[in-house]
This record gives sequence, C-alpha cells and structure tokens, in this order.
Amino acid sequence: MKIIICSNVYPPNFIGGAELVTHKQARVLQSLGHDVTVFAGELGGSSQRYECVREKYDSLDVYRVHLSPEDYQANRVNFFHEEVEKHFSSLLANFSPDVVHMHNIIGLSLGLIHLSKKAGAKTVLTLHDHWGICYKNTLINHKGEICHNYADCDKCMPFIQSEDDLEIPMKIRKDYFDLKLKEVDMFISPSRYLAEVYIAAGFPPEKIEVIWNGIDVKRYSVVKKKRAGTDKVRFTFIGHFGRHKGIHILLDALTHINKYKFRVNLVGIGEELDRFKQHVTKMGLQKSVVFWGRISNDKIKNIFRETDVLVLPSICPENHPGTITEAMSSRTPVIASNIGGIPEIVEDGTTGCLFEPGNARQLAQKMESFLVNRESIRILGENAFQKIEHNTFENHTEKILRVYSDTVVPKDMSAEKRRIVVCAGRGFSKIHTEALKIFMDIMNGNNCLFILCDWITEDQMAGAAVCWVLDIDGYQEAVLCASRHDVPLLVSQKNVELKELCRSQKKGLYYADPYEAALCLKHLIMMGR
Repeated sequence: MKIIICSNVYPPNFIGGAELVTHKQARVLQSLGHDVTVFAGELGGSSQRYECVREKYDSLDVYRVHLSPEDYQANRVNFFHEEVEKHFSSLLANFSPDVVHMHNIIGLSLGLIHLSKKAGAKTVLTLHDHWGICYKNTLINHKGEICHNYADCDKCMPFIQSEDDLEIPMKIRKDYFDLKLKEVDMFISPSRYLAEVYIAAGFPPEKIEVIWNGIDVKRYSVVKKKRAGTDKVRFTFIGHFGRHKGIHILLDALTHINKYKFRVNLVGIGEELDRFKQHVTKMGLQKSVVFWGRISNDKIKNIFRETDVLVLPSICPENHPGTITEAMSSRTPVIASNIGGIPEIVEDGTTGCLFEPGNARQLAQKMESFLVNRESIRILGENAFQKIEHNTFENHTEKILRVYSDTVVPKDMSAEKRRIVVCAGRGFSKIHTEALKIFMDIMNGNNCLFILCDWITEDQMAGAAVCWVLDIDGYQEAVLCASRHDVPLLVSQKNVELKELCRSQKKGLYYADPYEAALCLKHLIMMGR
C-alpha cells in the first residue's frame, strides 16, 4: 500500500511518546514493503513560516512544514492553516495514497482529513489524547476538576483568537471539529479508557478500535540496573513539569516518609520546574531529590539503569503513557495514579501499585511498601515485563494493517446534510455572539454546526443550510459560492447591497437585531430540512 503518515512534529528534532510511536510505525510499515511518506510539522530552524522542505530521515521521505509556536497554542486557531493544506494537497496529488494515517495534528490542520477523503484515501486517526474534545487536552476544567461535559468548553475559554487576533466563539471550534472528525473512517485508541471518553462525547463506537501503542521491548529489556551504592530505593518521575502531571503530589508524599532512605529522580523540564526546585529546598530535601533536566530519548535507558520504581502521579486522565510501558519493558515496577488508561496497564499489587489521584499520603504508603520489601521490586518488575513483552512495534503494526484492510470508505462523498451554517466574514461582533446564544436557546441543543467559511471547501459549502454574512465588506467570494449552490443568505439590514439582493431576488433573509437574526436562522434551517 501507499501510506502517508501525518504528525504535528516528528523526529529527530522532537521526540515525545506519540512521535516515537509514529516514527516506529512508519519504519515497520516500510520494512514490510509498503510505500510510506511522512507529512509533519516542524518547529525551529531557519526556514520561513509554512515553507515545506522534503528530506530523508531514517530512510523515509519526510515533508516538513515549518510552523511557529503560535500555530500550536491552545487559545488560538491551531487546527486550521490554509498554507499547510496547500502543501498537503500537492503531496496527495503526487503520491496518491491508499491510506492517510494521522496522529497528533494540532498545529497542522484538520482539513487534512477532508482532503484525504476527496483524494479517495482511507482515513485513520490515532487518538493520543483528548484534543478532539478538549482544547487543553487535559480534561481539567476551569474549577480544577475532571470535565465530563464535553459541550461546555466555553466555560473554560469563551473565545479563541484568529490569526489577526479576532475573537471566535468556542462553539465554532467545537463545531468544526465535529464536522471534520466525522469524516475519519476509523479511529485507533491506545486505551479502552480513551475510546470510552470519545464514545461518551458522541463518536460512533463501531469506528473506534483499541490497540495498545507498541514499545521497543528489545531495547529496554537489556537494561542492567546500576547498584545504588547504598540501601536507598530510587524512585523516578519522567515527563513534562506541568501541574497536571502531579509532581507536587510526589513531593508532598516525601514528607510522610521519615524512617526510610530514598532518592527521587525528576527527569524533564516545564513551566513548574522553578517552583518545584524551590519546594524541594524549602523541605530540605536537596540531597534526596535530583533534577536531571531534559534527557534525550536515546539516553533514556541510562535513567532506567538508576531507577528501581517509576512514579507517575498524574491528576489528569492519562491515555497510554509511554513512560510506563518503557519502565515495564525494563522490568521496573510502577506506582501510578488510578486514573484514565493507567489501570489497563498497571495492575495493583501485580505489576506495580495504584493510588488515588492527588492523595499524597496514599502515594507515600505505596512507596513505603517497596522500601519495606525490596524483593517486591524484582517480583513486580518481572511481572510487568511479562505483561508487556509481546507488545512490540511489529505486533502493533500488524494490528494497524488489519485496520487498514478492514476499513471501508463510503462511496457517497457528498457533504452530510447536517444543518451547516457557514459564517462568512472576519469575525464575530457582539450582535453575532448574542444571536448565536439566542438561537441555541431557541433550538434547545440542536445539532446545527456553525463553521467559518475560510475553514471549508466549496463542496462542503454546497451542503450548507445557510450562509450567514457577518461583515459589510469582504464577503463577495462567499456570496458567489453560496449562490452557485443555492444556499440562502442571512445578512444584516445594514448591508444595503445584500439586503436588496435578498429582498428583490429572494436570496435569503435580513435582520435588524440579534433576536431577529436568531429567528431568521431557525426559519432558514427548518426550510432546508
């Protein structure tokens, strides 16, 4: 098969868990005789923004589109970039893939899905996190609690910023995700937990396959532990230093361990690093806690050589943490929060220990169990290895290939009649946001989708119920497109030209205030059913 693998960043300049899985999948597919090309984002370097560079990396053709940090920011439009889509369209035309397999595409563009479908390719998306339903990825809401209402994103952030700093209601982001993700032929979830979250958010269960991420078992299974040189037990955290990772819970747990000797390795960097260092100093634990900084993936084995027990104290739901499976492959037991997909990997008392998220005292008790019984480190570590040893990248890719083969592309590629309201203009003013709110109250949670005109293709405009013209100027192309496909217009009466068009040629409706706009929207949508 001809396969395009998409990722928002890619080795060697960026290597996280998802990127490592992506690259290993591409390499194994290539080794099996498939024609594989990678399309990825790239941060840094001297290239111009959105410049696309083709290069060879580890025998693979990689097309790298250079992006800026703001292309990835959660409070901005990090899901649509027209320039990225143009480069991808050229690749589709030249390569003609059978399958497009997307991993993390934040910073690239969700439009890659629709373009792939138009090109006749099967579309597969691996769900590495909560990005499809939570703009922050963490599912931690504005109250600091785990969110279970995936329609309430505006409570955390009412607006996102466009490229030219205009405010776009959060609903528009959510609706765009809904429109685009519905076009994915099959989702792959590395955990049953994440699959159930997306199903609860409205994704069809028949389109989600649970496949654990692969791991380089051979690489980690040969790790030889260095002797500590003392009777200390070495606990290690590896990951991003953000509050959602729960490092502060680990540090608080240390205050409950008094009688035993231990060392804690903290590996990584992040926005909370300085605060954690200050906290360690305040507690007088400088001799027991070691900050390693960032460690490259090719040297991570060195960390496991000096680790007896891995600790992952996350307070947000994790999917399928690579640090856990790497530790298990190196015969290292794990203490982790009983949250998200972690319990699917870590069996309490068998391959490691689980504790209540945020409970520092309970974490301390789990750590003490290894301090009291050092033999349990070896026993649970061996059990962990036996659970993970067959989860190789080769076996993982074999399951992926079955998904490719079994996935059926629908013959009907026409746009769904899903009450799409295309919003044409630079941004939403107060009258538009008020009209949107009134409309949602009137329609009582209907499934109408509001999408910015710039974010969709003409064939999707053809399936729209209404073209809502937001601005007095700059709407001409959208109006012409709507006219070609007999899509009715909704305009402000202040737009004299379009008001006359609607009145004399019956091209749509016009309104004077937000309430009238909401009623007009309802009327036009109901007429188009």
